[in-house]
Amino acid sequence: MKKFYKAMSIAAAVLAAGLLSGCGGGSSTTTTTEPSGTVALSLTDAPADNEAISGVYITFDSLHYQYADSNDSWQEVNLTESRTINLLALQDGNTTLLNQVDLPAGEISHVRFMIDTQKCYIVVDEQNQTLEVPSGDQTGYKAIGEFTIPAGGTVNVTADFDLRKSLTVTGNGRYILKPTIKIVDNSEVGEINGSITVDTNGSTAVIYAYADGTWDENETNSTNNFSHAVSSTKVSNGTYVLPWLTVGTYDLVVLAYDVNGDFEAVMGFVNNVTVSPNQTTTQDIIDPLDDYQL
Repeated sequence: MKKFYKAMSIAAAVLAAGLLSGCGGGSSTTTTTEPSGTVALSLTDAPADNEAISGVYITFDSLHYQYADSNDSWQEVNLTESRTINLLALQDGNTTLLNQVDLPAGEISHVRFMIDTQKCYIVVDEQNQTLEVPSGDQTGYKAIGEFTIPAGGTVNVTADFDLRKSLTVTGNGRYILKPTIKIVDNSEVGEINGSITVDTNGSTAVIYAYADGTWDENETNSTNNFSHAVSSTKVSNGTYVLPWLTVGTYDLVVLAYDVNGDFEAVMGFVNNVTVSPNQTTTQDIIDPLDDYQL
């Protein structure tokens, strides 16, 4: 009987020692939950100037997010189903929600838009035409702009495709889209709008916004094609709107275009227009316009 009790005591001691070592922390591992937040990504667009074009339809398959500290790795987000969107319907500050998703919190340095190039098309003179989107389904198109996904919160961002810069018509009638995409945090943007009374001699007036001090006369040549402009808009019924501008000071350039969307002349400038977050700056434009001021 004594041997039995002794054996039981030894077993209990071994079990206790095992439990204590299991609680010791040196050899155990713990699982932590990575904090996450929500990204709501919408689309907007600046219009094409060719009056014959009434629709530019793009089909989106997925989004790829790159974190600032990710060493070039990308996190893929497949859309529940492909979305075909007419970018021309998203002018003058109008937007449509493309995707909302929960992702790990952190700073996003780039977003890539993956496109189904076989389903993209353009409507010209009420006829559907092929729209070429080079590499849209392979490497996709990368947006310029950074934002932060807050832990436990939501960030609303907007991507501007800017058809005025992105759409090219070749001499043999091919339509090619090479998107120039800017992405902004909606909480860090404002708007410029107003009326305009400028004599364009029957041409269409288009207004470009340039970050203060970034305009030069080379912007008008065919190579640059106003590439340094932050945003642009077509004047409609004597008014204009430049939405989704990040906080800062801008110079407005008033241009004349013909009905085919071809640049004709620089009409003048409005200098030093300030944009504040979540505010609308009213800037009416009247003759005579200013010369450009550095």
